[in-house]
Amino acid sequence: MNDRFREFYEAIGEKYPEDRVVYRTLSGLVRKKWIQQKLQSFPRGNLLDCGCNIGTLSREWHRGAVFGTDISFAVLSRGMKNAPGTCFIQADLRDFTMLRQGSIDNAMVCEVIEHLDKPGQFLNHLYPAVKKGGHVLITSPNYSQAKPSLVPLGVIRSYGVTRGTSGTKYLHTAYQPDELGNMAREAGFTILEQGSFEHELRGWLKPLSIVEKVFDSLSMRYFSASRLNQFFERFKNRMEINAFEILETFCLSWFLKRIFAQGRRSYIVAIK
Repeated sequence: MNDRFREFYEAIGEKYPEDRVVYRTLSGLVRKKWIQQKLQSFPRGNLLDCGCNIGTLSREWHRGAVFGTDISFAVLSRGMKNAPGTCFIQADLRDFTMLRQGSIDNAMVCEVIEHLDKPGQFLNHLYPAVKKGGHVLITSPNYSQAKPSLVPLGVIRSYGVTRGTSGTKYLHTAYQPDELGNMAREAGFTILEQGSFEHELRGWLKPLSIVEKVFDSLSMRYFSASRLNQFFERFKNRMEINAFEILETFCLSWFLKRIFAQGRRSYIVAIK
């Protein structure tokens, strides 16, 4: 059976060093710090990392066993070196029924639900696996205007991945906090917290985003598979981090957190 979803993420796992790329960006660094701090409020017990990649986000959990699941065997193989204390399991979140009922104390679904075409079905499968009183953290990109759906491969093409889940595009949507909350409630969870984060990255990144979009447009037209895209991406990321360090020095990021009502990422903390 032809499964473009599985084929795409296997190709991503083999060719695109996603974890290394993401956590060298400003957004990735801020996100990683925020998620690991939020997990500190979770009760002791095991932790299930859904869509774990190589296990970077759950690697610092030391209050119980860590289980990481991902559809790509290639990233799980690298994960064994990156997070040797994690038990990695190859699993497809679209059919997540292999877990024993009541076997999970805590779960994290960070930056993965936006890639699922049936997120409600996944949460319905996750719910019975979580113990009574178990906590779940879900994060995703946020949006304020048009909700994204299929997006171009972009810089991923320069790593040799030329086909997405739909032609040259792949599913990468976004959710507002209340949308995440509603999906979790429908699955049976009770919401403890919902909101957004990455407020400090709003506003001032707009000029760089405009330059990036112009470059991406030219790249897609003239040299979409060139490694020049990787160079530009690293240059842009370094510029963002340097600019943010200047903002931090003058405490401007503290100010930005307070003038923007919505951050660039949504989250909920739910309990069974």
